[in-house]
Amino acid sequence: MKSTLILASLFAAAFSAPTPSPSVRRQTAGNFQTFTAALGGIAATPITDSGIAARPFAVKGNTFVNIGAALQRSCDQQFNACANAANGGDATLSVSQCSAQKGMYTRKYRSRSFS
Repeated sequence: MKSTLILASLFAAAFSAPTPSPSVRRQTAGNFQTFTAALGGIAATPITDSGIAARPFAVKGNTFVNIGAALQRSCDQQFNACANAANGGDATLSVSQCSAQKGMYTRKYRSRSFS
């Protein structure tokens, strides 16, 4: 009885469908962007499912073949919006603060590998 249960469990594990890494699991809706720092209330641009199999990630209408490229675009857009606000007279922000935030973002995602 015990060996039958063990054998059945091994069989099920060997032939079950693989699951993608939690950090890049496909979503049908929502935001793949997980960076939450937002100087001046300026959040990183959302990354969504484009619905295009060959270019599955979208950032403000632009599509990307991998999550790494989409994350980089989202980060760059957040930095640009932050720097524009700082240069536009928002006394609560400075471009150096925006650069430091971009560095935090880069460090968060640099060590990850995406497929």
